[in-house]
Amino acid sequence: MSAAAAPSRATAIRSLLVERFPNAVLLPERSAPPLATGVSPLDRILPNGGLPRGRMVVWQSKTGGATAILRAACRGVANRGERVAWIDGARTIGPGWIDGPLVVRPENRDLALRATEILLRSGGFALVILSGIDPDQSAMLRLSRMVHEGQGAFVALTDRGLTASIRLSSRFLVDRFRWSVGPFGEVAAVDTVSVEVIAKASGWSERTTFLLPAKAHDLRLSLEPGVADRRGALD
Repeated sequence: MSAAAAPSRATAIRSLLVERFPNAVLLPERSAPPLATGVSPLDRILPNGGLPRGRMVVWQSKTGGATAILRAACRGVANRGERVAWIDGARTIGPGWIDGPLVVRPENRDLALRATEILLRSGGFALVILSGIDPDQSAMLRLSRMVHEGQGAFVALTDRGLTASIRLSSRFLVDRFRWSVGPFGEVAAVDTVSVEVIAKASGWSERTTFLLPAKAHDLRLSLEPGVADRRGALD
Protein backbone atom coordinates (compact mmCIF):
# COMPACT_ATOMS: atom_id res chain seq x y z
CA MET A 1 0.00 0.00 0.00
CA SER A 2 1.42 3.42 -0.96
CA ALA A 3 2.09 6.15 1.57
CA ALA A 4 -0.63 8.32 0.00
CA ALA A 5 -3.25 5.60 0.33
CA ALA A 6 -2.65 5.10 4.07
CA PRO A 7 -4.00 8.49 5.24
CA SER A 8 -7.11 8.20 3.05
CA ARG A 9 -7.85 4.74 4.45
CA ALA A 10 -7.36 6.02 7.99
CA THR A 11 -9.76 8.88 7.27
CA ALA A 12 -12.35 6.44 5.93
CA ILE A 13 -12.05 4.25 9.02
CA ARG A 14 -12.36 7.28 11.30
CA SER A 15 -15.49 8.44 9.47
CA LEU A 16 -17.02 4.97 9.81
CA LEU A 17 -16.31 4.95 13.54
CA VAL A 18 -17.94 8.36 13.97
CA GLU A 19 -21.04 7.13 12.14
CA ARG A 20 -21.37 3.77 13.89
CA PHE A 21 -20.07 4.62 17.36
CA PRO A 22 -20.67 8.27 18.32
CA ASN A 23 -18.35 8.16 21.33
CA ALA A 24 -15.55 6.14 19.72
CA VAL A 25 -13.54 9.05 18.27
CA LEU A 26 -11.85 11.60 20.49
CA LEU A 27 -13.32 15.10 20.48
CA PRO A 28 -10.24 16.83 18.95
CA GLU A 29 -10.62 14.63 15.86
CA ARG A 30 -14.17 15.78 15.18
CA SER A 31 -14.92 18.60 12.75
CA ALA A 32 -16.96 20.52 15.34
CA PRO A 33 -17.54 20.20 19.08
CA PRO A 34 -20.92 18.86 20.22
CA LEU A 35 -23.71 21.26 21.15
CA ALA A 36 -24.45 21.34 24.87
CA THR A 37 -28.21 21.61 25.40
CA GLY A 38 -28.03 23.17 28.85
CA VAL A 39 -30.18 20.32 30.21
CA SER A 40 -27.50 18.82 32.46
CA PRO A 41 -28.90 15.26 32.86
CA LEU A 42 -29.30 14.97 29.08
CA ASP A 43 -25.85 16.37 28.31
CA ARG A 44 -24.26 13.92 30.75
CA ILE A 45 -25.46 10.88 28.80
CA LEU A 46 -24.70 12.29 25.33
CA PRO A 47 -21.30 11.53 23.79
CA ASN A 48 -18.81 14.25 24.75
CA GLY A 49 -21.50 16.22 26.56
CA GLY A 50 -23.90 17.36 23.85
CA LEU A 51 -25.72 16.81 20.57
CA PRO A 52 -23.43 15.98 17.65
CA ARG A 53 -23.09 18.65 14.98
CA GLY A 54 -23.41 17.66 11.35
CA ARG A 55 -25.30 14.44 12.08
CA MET A 56 -28.91 13.47 12.66
CA VAL A 57 -30.41 12.62 16.04
CA VAL A 58 -33.90 11.13 16.27
CA TRP A 59 -36.19 11.14 19.28
CA GLN A 60 -38.23 7.93 19.11
CA SER A 61 -41.13 6.47 21.10
CA LYS A 62 -42.55 9.80 22.18
CA THR A 63 -44.37 8.57 25.30
CA GLY A 64 -43.61 11.56 27.47
CA GLY A 65 -41.13 14.34 28.06
CA ALA A 66 -39.68 14.87 24.58
CA THR A 67 -41.27 18.25 23.87
CA ALA A 68 -40.62 19.63 27.37
CA ILE A 69 -36.96 18.57 27.33
CA LEU A 70 -36.36 19.91 23.84
CA ARG A 71 -38.03 23.22 24.67
CA ALA A 72 -35.68 23.53 27.65
CA ALA A 73 -32.76 22.70 25.34
CA CYS A 74 -33.89 25.42 22.92
CA ARG A 75 -33.86 27.99 25.69
CA GLY A 76 -30.47 26.82 26.91
CA VAL A 77 -28.91 27.15 23.46
CA ALA A 78 -30.65 30.47 22.73
CA ASN A 79 -29.55 31.93 26.08
CA ARG A 80 -25.96 31.40 24.98
CA GLY A 81 -26.60 33.62 21.96
CA GLU A 82 -26.90 30.83 19.37
CA ARG A 83 -29.75 30.56 16.87
CA VAL A 84 -32.39 27.84 17.22
CA ALA A 85 -35.27 26.86 14.91
CA TRP A 86 -38.26 24.58 15.52
CA ILE A 87 -40.26 23.32 12.53
CA ASP A 88 -43.75 22.62 13.89
CA GLY A 89 -45.22 20.28 11.29
CA ALA A 90 -48.38 19.60 13.31
CA ARG A 91 -48.92 23.30 14.10
CA THR A 92 -49.36 22.58 17.81
CA ILE A 93 -47.15 25.42 19.08
CA GLY A 94 -49.02 28.67 19.60
CA PRO A 95 -47.75 32.16 18.74
CA GLY A 96 -46.76 33.05 22.31
CA TRP A 97 -43.38 31.32 22.43
CA ILE A 98 -41.24 34.47 22.46
CA ASP A 99 -38.40 33.27 24.69
CA GLY A 100 -37.47 30.23 22.61
CA PRO A 101 -36.49 29.47 19.03
CA LEU A 102 -37.69 30.67 15.68
CA VAL A 103 -40.92 28.70 15.22
CA VAL A 104 -41.85 27.72 11.65
CA ARG A 105 -45.41 26.41 11.15
CA PRO A 106 -45.66 25.20 7.52
CA GLU A 107 -49.06 24.50 6.01
CA ASN A 108 -48.26 20.95 4.91
CA ARG A 109 -45.73 18.13 5.12
CA ASP A 110 -43.83 19.06 1.94
CA LEU A 111 -43.33 22.65 3.07
CA ALA A 112 -42.18 21.40 6.49
CA LEU A 113 -39.52 19.21 4.90
CA ARG A 114 -38.42 21.97 2.54
CA ALA A 115 -38.13 24.46 5.39
CA THR A 116 -36.10 21.98 7.41
CA GLU A 117 -33.71 21.34 4.52
CA ILE A 118 -33.16 25.07 3.96
CA LEU A 119 -32.52 25.80 7.64
CA LEU A 120 -30.16 22.84 8.04
CA ARG A 121 -28.16 23.59 4.92
CA SER A 122 -27.83 27.29 5.70
CA GLY A 123 -25.51 26.64 8.62
CA GLY A 124 -27.02 29.63 10.42
CA PHE A 125 -28.68 27.67 13.22
CA ALA A 126 -26.88 25.85 16.02
CA LEU A 127 -29.95 23.64 16.63
CA VAL A 128 -32.88 22.68 14.39
CA ILE A 129 -35.79 20.56 15.61
CA LEU A 130 -38.45 18.93 13.43
CA SER A 131 -41.71 17.73 14.96
CA GLY A 132 -45.22 16.84 13.88
CA ILE A 133 -44.46 14.94 10.68
CA ASP A 134 -43.02 11.50 9.91
CA PRO A 135 -40.52 11.82 7.02
CA ASP A 136 -40.12 8.78 4.78
CA GLN A 137 -36.72 7.18 4.38
CA SER A 138 -35.74 9.18 1.29
CA ALA A 139 -36.59 12.41 3.12
CA MET A 140 -34.51 11.27 6.09
CA LEU A 141 -31.54 10.71 3.80
CA ARG A 142 -31.90 14.20 2.34
CA LEU A 143 -32.09 15.71 5.81
CA SER A 144 -28.97 13.79 6.81
CA ARG A 145 -27.09 15.31 3.87
CA MET A 146 -28.35 18.80 4.68
CA VAL A 147 -27.30 18.68 8.34
CA HIS A 148 -23.89 17.37 7.27
CA GLU A 149 -23.46 20.37 4.96
CA GLY A 150 -24.64 22.92 7.52
CA GLN A 151 -22.77 21.37 10.48
CA GLY A 152 -25.46 22.28 13.02
CA ALA A 153 -27.22 19.96 15.47
CA PHE A 154 -30.50 18.40 14.32
CA VAL A 155 -33.18 16.48 16.22
CA ALA A 156 -36.16 14.90 14.45
CA LEU A 157 -39.10 13.56 16.45
CA THR A 158 -39.76 10.40 14.47
CA ASP A 159 -39.50 6.63 14.84
CA ARG A 160 -37.37 6.30 11.70
CA GLY A 161 -33.88 5.78 13.04
CA LEU A 162 -31.93 4.20 10.19
CA THR A 163 -29.95 7.33 9.29
CA ALA A 164 -29.52 8.58 12.87
CA SER A 165 -26.19 8.66 14.66
CA ILE A 166 -27.97 8.76 18.04
CA ARG A 167 -31.49 7.59 18.95
CA LEU A 168 -33.19 9.11 21.98
CA SER A 169 -36.40 8.01 23.67
CA SER A 170 -38.22 9.15 26.80
CA ARG A 171 -41.11 8.12 29.02
CA PHE A 172 -42.86 9.36 32.11
CA LEU A 173 -42.35 7.26 35.25
CA VAL A 174 -45.85 7.65 36.65
CA ASP A 175 -45.02 5.92 39.93
CA ARG A 176 -42.46 8.64 40.72
CA PHE A 177 -44.61 11.74 40.25
CA ARG A 178 -44.48 14.25 43.11
CA TRP A 179 -47.73 15.82 44.23
CA SER A 180 -48.46 19.07 46.04
CA VAL A 181 -50.72 18.83 49.08
CA GLY A 182 -53.66 21.11 49.85
CA PRO A 183 -54.39 22.84 53.17
CA PHE A 184 -56.34 19.81 54.47
CA GLY A 185 -53.67 17.26 53.52
CA GLU A 186 -55.34 16.17 50.29
CA VAL A 187 -53.48 15.74 47.00
CA ALA A 188 -53.98 19.01 45.08
CA ALA A 189 -51.97 18.79 41.87
CA VAL A 190 -48.91 17.29 40.21
CA ASP A 191 -45.83 19.24 41.28
CA THR A 192 -43.07 17.47 39.33
CA VAL A 193 -42.94 14.53 36.93
CA SER A 194 -40.15 11.97 36.59
CA VAL A 195 -38.84 11.29 33.09
CA GLU A 196 -36.47 8.57 31.90
CA VAL A 197 -34.36 9.33 28.84
CA ILE A 198 -32.42 6.65 26.96
CA ALA A 199 -29.71 7.42 24.39
CA LYS A 200 -28.59 4.66 22.01
CA ALA A 201 -26.23 4.09 19.11
CA SER A 202 -24.71 0.99 17.62
CA GLY A 203 -22.89 -0.83 20.44
CA TRP A 204 -23.59 1.88 23.02
CA SER A 205 -26.40 2.92 25.38
CA GLU A 206 -26.85 5.36 28.28
CA ARG A 207 -29.85 6.44 30.33
CA THR A 208 -30.81 9.01 32.92
CA THR A 209 -33.81 9.91 35.06
CA PHE A 210 -34.68 13.41 36.22
CA LEU A 211 -37.57 15.58 37.36
CA LEU A 212 -39.48 18.15 35.31
CA PRO A 213 -41.71 20.82 36.86
CA ALA A 214 -45.41 20.52 36.00
CA LYS A 215 -47.38 23.59 34.96
CA ALA A 216 -51.16 23.94 34.93
CA HIS A 217 -52.89 25.24 31.79
CA ASP A 218 -56.34 26.68 32.39
CA LEU A 219 -56.95 27.40 28.69
CA ARG A 220 -56.60 24.31 26.52
CA LEU A 221 -57.78 25.55 23.14
CA SER A 222 -55.73 27.52 20.65
CA LEU A 223 -56.66 31.16 20.20
CA GLU A 224 -55.39 31.26 16.62
CA PRO A 225 -57.63 29.79 13.87
CA GLY A 226 -56.10 26.80 12.15
CA VAL A 227 -53.54 26.13 14.88
CA ALA A 228 -53.96 22.95 16.89
CA ASP A 229 -54.10 23.09 20.67
CA ARG A 230 -51.83 21.14 23.04
CA ARG A 231 -53.82 17.97 22.36
CA GLY A 232 -53.22 18.28 18.62
CA ALA A 233 -56.89 19.08 17.98
CA LEU A 234 -57.94 21.80 15.55
CA ASP A 235 -61.35 22.48 17.08
